[in-house]
Amino acid sequence: MMRRDTGRRPGQSARERQQALASADPVMTVLARQLGINTAEQAWDAGARGEQHVGRLLNPLRADGWFVMHDLKVSRGGTNVDHLAIGPSGVFVIDTKNVQGSVWVGGPNIKVNGFSKDYVEKLEAQALLVRQALLEETDWDSLWVQGLLVFVKPDLHVKEQPENIVVLDDSELLPVLVNGNRRLSTAQVERLARAAQAIWR
Repeated sequence: MMRRDTGRRPGQSARERQQALASADPVMTVLARQLGINTAEQAWDAGARGEQHVGRLLNPLRADGWFVMHDLKVSRGGTNVDHLAIGPSGVFVIDTKNVQGSVWVGGPNIKVNGFSKDYVEKLEAQALLVRQALLEETDWDSLWVQGLLVFVKPDLHVKEQPENIVVLDDSELLPVLVNGNRRLSTAQVERLARAAQAIWR
């Protein structure tokens, strides 16, 4: 029987960064929040809250046979995967974004409040790292891994989906996961879960 709780909490790395910044300059942290000044500390706080929210959505899937991990370090360079979900409909690398304002998606181009973001390229790279690691651990020849870019309660406008990942809001996440076509047997989910635990425990 695979272990369902891997010990890492959703948003753990982001929360640690936020707390380190707040502790380094507590007076400035309080003043910035009171004056409405955007800071790196606030950005990490928003990121942590977003990952915690998505983690709360994902964790109940474990009762239905899904395997879920959070806050994975998938490269020596420190590449972080917010969430990994493995279930009957496949392997999903989930990147959470908790941003304020308008989000526009036109294929590979994503803009937040008019500013271009490299979210697509980064998530594609994360999905590839996860796929390569799982293939090596399982010794399988092929594996489908889908990147999901999840925005938390956004003003989201998707004109065209990117080619290799799917952009959605948090309300769409669970339906995409549980209503997808079956790609993996129970035995395959178990094998991939053991592999993920061996790699990222």
